[in-house]
Parts: sequence; structure tokens; C-alpha cells
Amino acid sequence: MIFGKAFSKASLLESKLYVVGGVSRGRNGLLPLRSGEVFDPKTGLWSELPEMPFVKAQVLPTASLADVLKPIATGMASYNGKLYVPQSLYSWPFFFDIGGEIYDSELNSWSTMPDGLGDVWPARQAGTKLGVVVNDELCTLEPSSSLDSGQIKRYDAEEDAWRTMVPHVPVHDFTDVESPYLLAGLHGKLHVITKEANNNLQVMQAVLENNTGNDAAEENVLWNIVASKNFGAAELISCQVPNV
Repeated sequence: MIFGKAFSKASLLESKLYVVGGVSRGRNGLLPLRSGEVFDPKTGLWSELPEMPFVKAQVLPTASLADVLKPIATGMASYNGKLYVPQSLYSWPFFFDIGGEIYDSELNSWSTMPDGLGDVWPARQAGTKLGVVVNDELCTLEPSSSLDSGQIKRYDAEEDAWRTMVPHVPVHDFTDVESPYLLAGLHGKLHVITKEANNNLQVMQAVLENNTGNDAAEENVLWNIVASKNFGAAELISCQVPNV
């Protein structure tokens, strides 16, 4: 990359790798970034993106809050030919949702997300938000407060709302692990990557049976473990499915 950074959000769009947000090291610690970069594998070069404007972060009532709460990108998904980046205001250990912004690569510009999409995008631990597109549907995983399950939700663009797609996902919400699960779309099926307490990583594939609509009852969803391996203490950070 052109500039060093950590904890950035990454996604693929039109065979290019986009990286936005994250942090860099400053004199007084880590500094949240508004910047982004794109890698073109055809040229082997990185290019800069326009900075995320964080429009909703500019309406804080006092300057003191602006000094304490820093805007950060909390996720990214490639959807409908654009990049969707949910955002939050951050002051450890607190996160406050402020919707999100959409990057249009053709216009090379950012716009504000619809309120129903960005403001209530379900969050996982540490304020980060998952997003994956399966069969043209934007999906996310909403953790359960019971610590032993979760729900898959899809975005309904017509109603500007998140709908429950799969009511039960057999994952655990470990409070001592920053990222115990990820989402991926592969061959038109939703996959959940989880990290178990014994450091075993599992890839679970959702198979929807006898489903005529976009949503499925719990009894119509089968979860198959398609891969399993122990990577030791390695943490789950991101999962990308390139079209090669």
C-alpha cells in the first residue's frame, strides 16, 4: 500500500481490492483514518481514494465531543456495484453508530447511506459490522445476547430495513475474542467462519431447503461443516472470495 495502516476494512469490487479506514500510528497513539486505497492487479499499483467525509460525524453538538469521539469505518461490503461502508464514532470502549457512506467507483465519490441501512446495521464485537452479498442479497450476522446463536439478516432495499433471513445460526459470541466469526459468499451459498474455544476454525455452509421466498424457517436450514482446521492463536480478521 501507499501508506502504512492497520485494522482497515477490505472488499473486492470489479476485480480490484479496496482498503479503507483503519488506524495509523501518531505521536499520541493510534489515529483513525478517513483515507482509502485501491489495488489494481492488472497494473500492480495502488491508488488513493477520496477521503470518507463522515457527514454525520460533523453534526456533533459540541467541539469537546468531536475531540473525544473519533469517526471510524466499522465494515465494508461490495453491493450493487458500489462499496458500502458502515461507520461509527469511537472512544474506547464505546461505539456509537452514525450510519455509513457509499463509494461509487465510476464517480470516484462518496454519498450517505439510507438511514435504515446504515443506522441499524447489526454490529458484532468491538463495534465492527459484517456484510456479504449472496445471490445479490446484502446479508449480515446479528449476534445473540444468549451467547450461543445468532441470526442472518438481509437488507430489504425497498423498505430500507433489515429482515431476518435465517433465524438461528449455531455460533458462539466469545467476549474474549475480538472476531470469533466471519461471513463469506461462495458459489451462491452463505458461509459462516467461526473460531471455537479450542482454536479450531470451522467453515459452515447454510443450505436452505424447500424455501420459496428470501427467508427461511429454522427447520428449513441445514448447516454443513465443509472445512475445519486448527490455526492456533490466529485471529479471524477478514475473508475475501476473489473471482479468479
